[in-house]
Amino acid sequence: MRAMKVLTVLHSHNSGGAEHHALQLMKGLRARGHEPMFAGPMDGWLGDQVRAAGLAWHHIPLHGLIDFPSVLRLALLARRTGADLIHGHLTRGAWYAGLAGKLARVANVATAHSDNAGRHFGRADRIIAVSGAVARFLERQGYRPERIRMVHHGIADIAARLPQDARVRTRAALGLAGDEPCMLMAARIVSAKGHDTALQALARLKNQPWTLLLAGNHQRDLGPQIQALAAQLGLAERVRFLGLRDDVPALMAASDLLLAPSRREALSLTLLEASACRLPIVASTTGGIGEVVEEGASGLLVPPDDPAALAAALGPLLADPARRQAYGARARARYETGFTEDAMFERTLAVYREVAGS
Repeated sequence: MRAMKVLTVLHSHNSGGAEHHALQLMKGLRARGHEPMFAGPMDGWLGDQVRAAGLAWHHIPLHGLIDFPSVLRLALLARRTGADLIHGHLTRGAWYAGLAGKLARVANVATAHSDNAGRHFGRADRIIAVSGAVARFLERQGYRPERIRMVHHGIADIAARLPQDARVRTRAALGLAGDEPCMLMAARIVSAKGHDTALQALARLKNQPWTLLLAGNHQRDLGPQIQALAAQLGLAERVRFLGLRDDVPALMAASDLLLAPSRREALSLTLLEASACRLPIVASTTGGIGEVVEEGASGLLVPPDDPAALAAALGPLLADPARRQAYGARARARYETGFTEDAMFERTLAVYREVAGS
């Protein structure tokens, strides 16, 4: 296949799953001999990362949904650079990629990252759904199944990059005892992630040994409220608010299970990272989580917003190291067979070839 010029469009100023995924795609395309470019606001996390990675970029503000100067600039950019394809992410990126693509007569693809936002994908030649749950949601919104392609996220093998003593060193740095069960939540502290449900469940397990690590900015969003809830429930000494971390794989190596009691989740990259790191996962039965976590094999699934059910799942697992190890081994096998980075790129490039005729 010849090299393709792909113009990535995403409006964001924060760090989240869609931003990490778009950055991963751009870096991976370049590594595979293609020519990625970014178009969007450069005054945020993604803009900083694009610059740091040495990727080609063009600052286009994409104000709201009626920024016609941005549409025109994007269309002219696609024509001037000879882009083969415009790839929009999230609803705003999909809207602008669709408009600019039609104006410039350039093929366009849009990725739907969630199962609760289905507007503005109408001009996309193909819609990539990051999970089966998202694909089904899009169909319920009226998009024809033949326009939708499901491509699971995939990640590099982060476990292979960790030093052999990562667990020992990280646990020592955190002051964790050698045999103390440790749980990790690595997510933005927002309502959708269910931090409150996690704390309410763990308040029922005060008689068991455990520590919960929370990797996420606890100064923003619901961080202060969750800190207050931990104190109110008498968990302040057992819940560690670590802030934003750039060493999440090391935290996973130090942990014994990943906790993900989300209220809404399309397909979390954190679940894939945990699977690659052989971590069992206790999560909610929402969105695409069940496409990663095999109930009773690589982890346990409970209803969202149900602290009692979550506590009932966690208690026995925290007390059973052998069971955690067996679940972790199955999680790793699940990653290797369905969620590698190479598999994601092959499927994404297949969609690109389909719409761009390359």
